[in-house]
Amino acid sequence: MRPRPARIVGGLWLAATLAGAGAAASGVRAAGVFERETLVYETRSEFSHMRIRDRESRRTLYFVRDSGEEVVETSIDLRAPHLLQVAYTRLMFVSFLYRPQPAACLVVGLGGGAMVRFLNHFFPEVLVDVVDIDPVIVAVAEKYFGTGPRPGTRIFVEDGFEYLRRTTERYDVIYMDAFLKPGAGTDPTGVPLRLKTIEFFQSLHRRLRPGGLVVFNVNASPETESDIANIRAAFPSVDVFRIPGTGTIVVVGSIAESKPGDRELRERARALDRRREHGFSFEGLVEYRGD
Repeated sequence: MRPRPARIVGGLWLAATLAGAGAAASGVRAAGVFERETLVYETRSEFSHMRIRDRESRRTLYFVRDSGEEVVETSIDLRAPHLLQVAYTRLMFVSFLYRPQPAACLVVGLGGGAMVRFLNHFFPEVLVDVVDIDPVIVAVAEKYFGTGPRPGTRIFVEDGFEYLRRTTERYDVIYMDAFLKPGAGTDPTGVPLRLKTIEFFQSLHRRLRPGGLVVFNVNASPETESDIANIRAAFPSVDVFRIPGTGTIVVVGSIAESKPGDRELRERARALDRRREHGFSFEGLVEYRGD
């Protein structure tokens, strides 16, 4: 197995989660919420306008859109930063029901790094690579959210599309959580258009180990169903998870020819829940499986 020194590699790329805390996938916070929060830090980068706010032990990174709306990018409890506070991030880890013992994974999009903290804490044996375009985000994640490179975890500041094209690494799981400020090169939710094509999805097969899978964070939009259709066209096995009453949608695309049934998923989920307390129930995630 190759050595895994902790390091940051220079380059360009952007990925942001732009999904809301709790049930609000849009992440837009209602007026009056900020009155109960303390502004900790504010900055602009080439790619983003960011604000960090604290409310008691909860620290939240917001991306500020041109309209002035603030969108939850990452939220952690400083007393337990390894516990996931945002609903969609928990749902992304339905991956463990399909790949119970991954050896290596890639996270496309760092943000504040809540998903990385979760993996490092609960699954320290898993080798983690992360890609994000914005060096400011990488610095913010380390300084304000405690997420940085470490043994077994590498953070690449690089164009995710280009990274996936150049790398020879292969992963058990790839988590696609890539969002930009909505514009001419993105869909309405900010997903770069070149990361949505059937050809791109098919190219991910080359970066997967046998039986590997890609987990997509798909925010609800007028293009959602066509996006899911493209994923179905690119992967032999696909499952869709939706949290009712929200725009939270996670799609699992696997290169395996068949997928586990509901009973097998529940058995694997119960085994994970018995192993230790993760801050949520893996079995509960199965309830969101649908069409």
